[in-house]
Amino acid sequence: MLDRPAEPGKPSVLAALRNATHSLHVSLASNPAMSRLLDKDYSISEYRAHLGRVLGFFEPLECVASRAAIAEDSVCPLQRSGDVREDLCITGVTASEIDALERCQRLPPILPGGLRGYTYVILGSMQGGRIISKQLRAVLGPDASLHFYGDESDRFEAAWASFCSDLEENGKDAVEAICATAVGIFDAYAAWFSKPVSRIGG
Repeated sequence: MLDRPAEPGKPSVLAALRNATHSLHVSLASNPAMSRLLDKDYSISEYRAHLGRVLGFFEPLECVASRAAIAEDSVCPLQRSGDVREDLCITGVTASEIDALERCQRLPPILPGGLRGYTYVILGSMQGGRIISKQLRAVLGPDASLHFYGDESDRFEAAWASFCSDLEENGKDAVEAICATAVGIFDAYAAWFSKPVSRIGG
């Protein structure tokens, strides 16, 4: 509904992005670490450990994106790690425990012109989170901190509309780099969550 139509006879940049990442979306949804979030016996200790893994990926990824933005003289990219840190703190993880969490070292480069692929993945995490948050709220209760997976529909809709407009207006000359960046991040995320997750906190 928010997608902007492409020029007649020409596929949109968004369509190219979706085609490039479709199978990765499906694979990620079936990843045990992600599908476990929707189980009725999911526990707060598992959630805490999951958040630690999420932070370990997003925080260094945001550093890579920020460096790419500086190199391209672009605006500061979207960031989600602050939400994860807040969730961890509220669920009882100390600052020293957060600092000690493993960070992902195998991140793909963000190619010149490919920052919009990063933004697509970040916005996707917000959209998917709206679905996950409903199940987490039902299982973990009203006091669970869900800033990362929370239902921030207003924030997402506005950001998504702006992204789609910019993507079609300014991304047509960098479709390959945008798609390659998004695919690389999805692949790295899947690899990161294929590893066992260690429990943290109390």
